[in-house]
Amino acid sequence: MGPEVNWRPHVLVSDLHAAHAAACQRTFADPSLATAIEQPAIQLAAEIRAAQLPSERFWGHLIPLAANIAGWRQLVETAVTKTVGRGPRFEAAVANLAACVAGVDNAAREALPDLDDELSLRERPLREQWEARGPGMLSQIGRLTEESLIVPQCDVLLVHPALGGGGEAHLAYNSVRIEAVLANPVADLPEVVRLAWLVAQLQLDVPIQSESIHAERLPHVAQYAMLLPALLAAESVELVRSGLDQLPHAIASWGLTAPEGVDAAALVSQWWQTYQETRPPWRVALAALDQLFG
Repeated sequence: MGPEVNWRPHVLVSDLHAAHAAACQRTFADPSLATAIEQPAIQLAAEIRAAQLPSERFWGHLIPLAANIAGWRQLVETAVTKTVGRGPRFEAAVANLAACVAGVDNAAREALPDLDDELSLRERPLREQWEARGPGMLSQIGRLTEESLIVPQCDVLLVHPALGGGGEAHLAYNSVRIEAVLANPVADLPEVVRLAWLVAQLQLDVPIQSESIHAERLPHVAQYAMLLPALLAAESVELVRSGLDQLPHAIASWGLTAPEGVDAAALVSQWWQTYQETRPPWRVALAALDQLFG
């Protein structure tokens, strides 16, 4: 069966996804969008700094919240509140940030006037691949780890492929966002495998699994914890040749970061081998991985 997946092409999420990429100086696959959104994205990033908000934490609320809050001001109010609460400069910060979000949204919509229809068309290829292989991959991930780790329901937020392939899991919002590419940018790592990896992370924020891990570190640990289960599951449904061999390739292709001097692939491989040999409760294994990354 697998989880109930709600497919949600979303323009505002797409616009903010692109703005975050521009603010982080990522390389765009869509030059026209990069040109259009560069200045509004820089202005939004500058206003985030001016408001003294922890940048990544704010983006981590702003983008997934946009899927359910349509108004720019209400969206920003909610994101700021969830990031730092309501301080003495709250109203001024919200007003300035909302104006910047409006600027991003308007610039992106001008560059991509037909994005709503385009995203709806782009949904079909990935959805068909998911319906054919996704539930099987998640079932195998559950067998490799613990079946309780498979989320019963989630939203898949489809965004414009500004980077030519990419995505992120939003654990606190039970959603993932993924660029709706029409062809796999990495032939031996299909995007449907990336999607299974993202969805597999969503249950790792339940307290019984992650209460010993600092909330700021959890997304990073979740990414690495579900890499090998996802790759091995993809191997089981014949989407990749060797999950173990694909680990370094996935880390590089999907843009995972690690502390300087840490060989993330070797660390995760050793951690996974230990987990397979000893089979501790998943919460214990997750805490151990967190400690290994320091």
